[in-house]
Amino acid sequence: MDNKKKTGSVRVWRRIIQVISFLALPGLFTSIFYAMKEIYSGILAGTFSLSAMFPQLLLFLGSMIITILTGRFFCGFLCSFGAMGDFLWYLTKKTGKKGLKVSEKVDGWLKNLKYVILMFIILGIWTFHLGNLDSMTGPWAVFGMYSKIGSLPSVRYLFTTGGLLLLLIIAGSFLIERFFCRYLCPLGAVFAILSRFRLFRIKKERSKCGSCRLCTSKCSMGIPLYQYDTVTSGECIDCFECTSVCPRHNARANGAPVAVSAVSAAAMFGLVYAGNTQAQMVSSQTPVTVQVQSNTGNYIDGTYTGTGQGFRGETKTSVTVKNGNITDITVLSYEDDKPYFSKAVEKVTAEIINSQSTEVDAVSGATFSSNGIMESVANALNVSYNNPNSTLKSEGRGHHGKK
Repeated sequence: MDNKKKTGSVRVWRRIIQVISFLALPGLFTSIFYAMKEIYSGILAGTFSLSAMFPQLLLFLGSMIITILTGRFFCGFLCSFGAMGDFLWYLTKKTGKKGLKVSEKVDGWLKNLKYVILMFIILGIWTFHLGNLDSMTGPWAVFGMYSKIGSLPSVRYLFTTGGLLLLLIIAGSFLIERFFCRYLCPLGAVFAILSRFRLFRIKKERSKCGSCRLCTSKCSMGIPLYQYDTVTSGECIDCFECTSVCPRHNARANGAPVAVSAVSAAAMFGLVYAGNTQAQMVSSQTPVTVQVQSNTGNYIDGTYTGTGQGFRGETKTSVTVKNGNITDITVLSYEDDKPYFSKAVEKVTAEIINSQSTEVDAVSGATFSSNGIMESVANALNVSYNNPNSTLKSEGRGHHGKK
């Protein structure tokens, strides 16, 4: 197989992996980033447990090891945010637009923004709790709500802080190729640091290049490739466009790109599967302590159903009240992704029963699923989610609510 066919195969293979990843793992970016958060927060608070956080460690450290070996393969092949950027830039080219021209110097300065954003998140949000990216302030959270096929949430989420940031990123992606990846992505900042040490690299002998600089003009991350004999920049996302367009076949990878991409994709999918499996095992083996009050509580006995809005759709629960206390909460149906919902359901329901209140802490990394469960239980009890002292009504299979 000649070089042209090889690079063409990489292009096709890359698009196939991007589509599969977008359909199967649209929230992989969020999963890796929040795994990093939980590990960091656990260490900071002194609550880190190897057994309890093994799924997060497996996903985070596994993706870091893959990055050290192959570079930012995740960004070029597996990230749904990156796939969205590629698609929007494709539309720009198809409409005959050239996008916004950013000088090499300005582009270099703007790329430092993602490191500033990463440090603000780690120090400002995770360390000093100046905000909460689990809520609608994170653009990737809103993106996740709209990226799953067959699920279309209300447009109101686009008018949240996260929604407006997402719209800004979309607009930028029409103007600059890989806009989010180049300048704003905090996880990309982590990968960029690690990928400087990668073993899998693009090589090109500048003495054989001439003066065309076609590889530089076609680089999706704006890397000045004409300056390199071996590409060591952490910005490289292994898209292999430089190897595809080189008229002299001078730019090449020090390995088989198709084989490396296939192995890396299989490894990442394996990590996700293993992590989700382990998370469900940990959840099922972790004892849930529920202490129901023995005295007469504040609710009217009966079994009631309610619904709440989760991450992707409706969550429906059945709530049992005995002697005035909430004694059992059963999830009848939910539309959220199983890994996130499984992470939230046992802890949230246990805390509701323990406290006899729907106002409990959400599970980090599964805030929307947690809120959906709390809201559905509150509605089953006919308690206003935001005002637990509201007037109660009589409906359903009996009278329910506070006495």
